[in-house]
Amino acid sequence: MSAPSTPLAEQLQAEQAAILRRNLPFSLCGALLTVGLVWAAMREAVPAWQMLAWFLAQAAWTLVRAWGVSRYRRGAGDAGGVARWRRTAIATTGVAGLLWGIPFAYWMLHVDLPHQMFLIVALLTLGTGAIYAYCIDLPLLYAFQVPYFSLPFIAILTIPGTMHTVLALAAALYLAVTLVFAQRMSRTQIDSLRLRFENLSLVESLQREKEAAERSDLAKSRFLAAASHDLRQPVHALSLFIGVLKEQPLPDESRRLVDSVGRAASALGTLFEALLNISRLDAGVVRVNRRTFALTALFDQLLLEFTPQADAKSLVLRVRPTRAVVYTDPALLDRILRNLVDNAIRNTQRGGVLLACRPRRGAWRIEVWDTGAGIPAAEQDKVFWEFHQLNNPERDRGKGLGLGLAIVRRTAKLLGHAVGLRSRPGRGSVFAITVPRMAEQHAGQPEAPPPGHSAGALKGRLVFVVDDDIENRQGLQLLLEAWGCRVVAGGSGEEIVQAAARRNERPDLIISDYRLRNHETGIEVIDALHEEFNDENIPAMLISGDTDPQRLAEAAARTWPLMHKPVEPAELREVLVRMLG
Repeated sequence: MSAPSTPLAEQLQAEQAAILRRNLPFSLCGALLTVGLVWAAMREAVPAWQMLAWFLAQAAWTLVRAWGVSRYRRGAGDAGGVARWRRTAIATTGVAGLLWGIPFAYWMLHVDLPHQMFLIVALLTLGTGAIYAYCIDLPLLYAFQVPYFSLPFIAILTIPGTMHTVLALAAALYLAVTLVFAQRMSRTQIDSLRLRFENLSLVESLQREKEAAERSDLAKSRFLAAASHDLRQPVHALSLFIGVLKEQPLPDESRRLVDSVGRAASALGTLFEALLNISRLDAGVVRVNRRTFALTALFDQLLLEFTPQADAKSLVLRVRPTRAVVYTDPALLDRILRNLVDNAIRNTQRGGVLLACRPRRGAWRIEVWDTGAGIPAAEQDKVFWEFHQLNNPERDRGKGLGLGLAIVRRTAKLLGHAVGLRSRPGRGSVFAITVPRMAEQHAGQPEAPPPGHSAGALKGRLVFVVDDDIENRQGLQLLLEAWGCRVVAGGSGEEIVQAAARRNERPDLIISDYRLRNHETGIEVIDALHEEFNDENIPAMLISGDTDPQRLAEAAARTWPLMHKPVEPAELREVLVRMLG
C-alpha cells in the first residue's frame, strides 16, 4: 500500500518533472550531436547500411521523445497528468538507452581496438552528460544508464585478452561510481527543492498570520471606533448638562453632587481621550511641528502638575535641573513625558520618581526613574501594547487604562525618537526617550498661549447647531444659551438649511456633529450652509465622537477646529471665544 500523497510531495514531483522537462531538449540535442560524431568516426569500420539504419532509428526516436516533451504542458497542472507524463518519459528514455547500448555492444565485437576506444569515449561522454540531465529523476536515469552502459561493457568482457577484461572491469566500476554520484546529486537537488518549498510554505504561513493579525487589529479598531462613538454620545450630553447645571445658582450640597458627577464624567472623558490619541496616531493625522526649545520650562510644568498626585501616595517626585535644548515637537514630547511620569507614579508604592536628562552621543536622553515593582524581561515589550497591564487583573481604573505606554511608543515613532526601557523586578524601572540635541544659543522660548478674550464675545452671537442626537443637541443649545448665544438647532443638513432659510440671517458660527444619519457628515452640512449664505468665511467647527482613523483623516483635511466628545464645557467655551473674539 503506497503512502498517501502530501501537498509537499506533490509539489516536489511537479517540480522534478518541470526540471526534467527543461533538461530534455538539451539532452536530445546532445544525443543528436553525438550521433553525428559517431557517424563520422565509424563510417569506415561499420557497414553503411548499419550506420544508416541506426541513424534513422535515432532520428525517429528523438522525434518521438521531442513530441513527448511537447505534451508536458497538457498535464502540468494536474498531479495525475504529471505522473503519466513522467512514466512515458521513463519508458521512452529506456528505449533510447537500448538504441545506444545494443548497436555499441554489437560493434564492439566487430571493430578494431582504436574504434573500440572511440566507442568507449563516446559512451563515457554521453553517459556523463546524462547524469546531469536526468539525476533529478533517478528511475529515469537508471532506465537510460543501465542498458546504455551494461550491454557494451558485457560485450567487451566477452572479448579475449587481459586488456579487454580490465576495460570491462574498469567500465563496471565507472558505472557503479557514476550511479552513486548521481544518487547523491539527486538527493542534494531534491533536498534543495524541499527546503525551498518549506521556506515558501513558511513565508505563506507567516503572511497568512500577518494578514490575520492585521484583520484582527482592523476589527479591533473598528469596534473601538464604533463603541467609542456610541458611548461618547450620552457622555457628551451628560457633560453638557453638567455644564448647564454649573451655570445655575445651586445649594452647596447640590453643587458638591454636581461636582462629583462632573468628576465621573471627566474620568470617562480621559478614557475616550486616550482612545482618541491612539486612533489619531494610527490615522496619521497628527502633524509634527518641530522647533528648538529648552526643556527646563517643560520639566517645571510637569513637576508642578504631578506633585499633588505623588504627594497623595506619599512619594517624592524630583526633577533634576537641566539646561538641555532639544529639537522636536514640544506638544508631542509633553504628551510622551506626561504619560511616562503618570505611569511611574501609578506603579510606584513607595520611594519616588525622578525626571532627568543627560547627554548621549550627540543627543539628549530624557529618563523617568521609579522605585516600583519592576517589569520582568518577558513583559518589557508587552507593556507597550494597548490595554496590557501588569498586576491589574481586576482592571482597577486607579492603576491606569493600559494605553499610556502605547501612546508613548506610537508618538515616539512618529517623531523618530528611540524609546528605551531598563527594569529589574523589585528594584524599579527606567523609561527613556532620546531626543536630538541642538545648540543652546538657538533655543526658542516656549510659545505662550494667546491671551484670552472676554466671555462677552459670545453674547448675542447667532450659532447654528447640527446634531442628530436629540440629547446632545438640546444640551449644547442650553449651554450656548446660558453663555448668551442665540441658537438655531437642527438634526440634519436639510433641517438646518430650512431653518436658515426661515431665519434669513447669517450665522456667526456653525457647530456640527461629524457623523449624522443617512451617511451624512458635518463637512457636507457646513459646505451646504456656506453655499446657502454664499460665504465660505463663516466660522465653523466639528464635534465628533468618532475614533475611526479614516474619519479622523477626512476631518483633519479641513481647517476647521475639531473637538471630540465628550467636550468639556470650559474647553468648548475657550475655543468659541477664540473663534469669535
